[in-house]
Amino acid sequence: MLNTAVIFYLGSRGVSAAGNLLAVAIFTRLAGPAEYGHYVLIFAWSMIVYGFGSQWMRFAYFGVYQSHRFDEYVASLAQLLGAAVVLLAVGFLGLALSGWIDPMFLGAVFALISGMTIYEAAFEVMRTRLNARAAALSMILRTCLVVALGSLSLWLGGSATGLACAIAVANLVAAIPCLKAFAGIRLWQGSRHAMSRILIYGWPLMLSFGVMAVGQTIDRLLLAHYAGPTTLGPYGAIADFLRQGFAVVGEAITLSYVTSAKQYHNDANPHGCVQALKTAFNACLATSIFGAAFFLVFGDLLVRILLGPQFHAQASDLIGVLAVTFAFMTMRNFYFAQVIYFTHASHLELVVAIIFVTVSSALAVLLVPRYGPFGAAVSLMIAFAVTLAVFIIVGRWYFSMPVDLAGLVEIPLLAVLCVFGSRMLEHVAGFGAGVVVAELALFCLVGAVVLYRFRLLRATGEPSAPVPVLESARPAEAPLRARSGIVSRTI
Repeated sequence: MLNTAVIFYLGSRGVSAAGNLLAVAIFTRLAGPAEYGHYVLIFAWSMIVYGFGSQWMRFAYFGVYQSHRFDEYVASLAQLLGAAVVLLAVGFLGLALSGWIDPMFLGAVFALISGMTIYEAAFEVMRTRLNARAAALSMILRTCLVVALGSLSLWLGGSATGLACAIAVANLVAAIPCLKAFAGIRLWQGSRHAMSRILIYGWPLMLSFGVMAVGQTIDRLLLAHYAGPTTLGPYGAIADFLRQGFAVVGEAITLSYVTSAKQYHNDANPHGCVQALKTAFNACLATSIFGAAFFLVFGDLLVRILLGPQFHAQASDLIGVLAVTFAFMTMRNFYFAQVIYFTHASHLELVVAIIFVTVSSALAVLLVPRYGPFGAAVSLMIAFAVTLAVFIIVGRWYFSMPVDLAGLVEIPLLAVLCVFGSRMLEHVAGFGAGVVVAELALFCLVGAVVLYRFRLLRATGEPSAPVPVLESARPAEAPLRARSGIVSRTI
């Protein structure tokens, strides 16, 4: 049986990714490197404040919500988010009146934060209700509005701040389909109990998401400081282009398989939870490995076509490093980091975030002044690789995320086959449209084999043939797993 949630999320994220790529292609041409670099800087600061201010609440809600008390938890989440936005508004107003920071810059940052807060929270609620249809509709609507409103803003002569405000409006309007689905809930239905559970579980996430946002943007902040917005623009455009390619599938995996696994976990169904997580592992691994292979083969061509020669000439040597970077990111963010939702270990995210920002900041300070954008990319890659290793090693002391041995061996071998086959085609037939079509056909064929071999589009939880899974040798893990509701021998 097909997993309809995967189809909805993957389809909508596919449309979203295509729309975002179109948006980047249009925005970079209308704005130019310097103005687009200014927008990248606005977005970077927005993500830092969003991480500390409100992003953590939606994930804390996902970690503690109870299906039978849905209205109470949603109303409590809305109250907490409203209070956070008000506090941010007061802080931003104080900064604007002080004259330390440009009020237009602050206004653009606050607009983006507000739009993302409302959209992402509404989307999260639909995710926990397993309402993939409404969530997918909101995602597609946001994509269309971002392209339309952002392009209109720049075409009318708007600056980077105008572009940021246009995208904020797109987020607000796109939240409507999700908000309508639970319009009957009233704010007074919230409770101190639900809010305290969200806050107690979420306070480590508040610090970790904020710290992680700093770690993921420190390369851009330092690059803007040392090289200016004109250099930051191409780097940010190419990094966002590649990140989007990996995130489109990674988010679909967490929204479908990991959400299903969490539901099975809450319902004390260990078999369903393990099956969903094993499928999520294989899907994430395929996304990481095949994504990196795809961009190694086609990345240069895609960047030249989508972003234009002005952006391609300044940052073409970054594609390989960034492809590997976001492969590490996919396995870290969309699979192994999900361990915190299956055990009472939200502090683990904070510990890993501190390691991430320490590694990325130290390397960026050392490498960016000397190597510019390439040094920024390398610092980000190493930080993701280190924290992925930490999640794999330390996370298993709390909850063993399943690792499928068959997928771990076969998927990388098939990806290597694709890259080797593509290089052989180029060596024999040279470069040309026919060779590109043949390479795409090879990737599609091998990708179809992976989908079929590992049943990545099947509904999770039903019985299936046993697949070898890495077993832990630590006897101390058994009681930890027992407390988490998962039978230790199955993971």
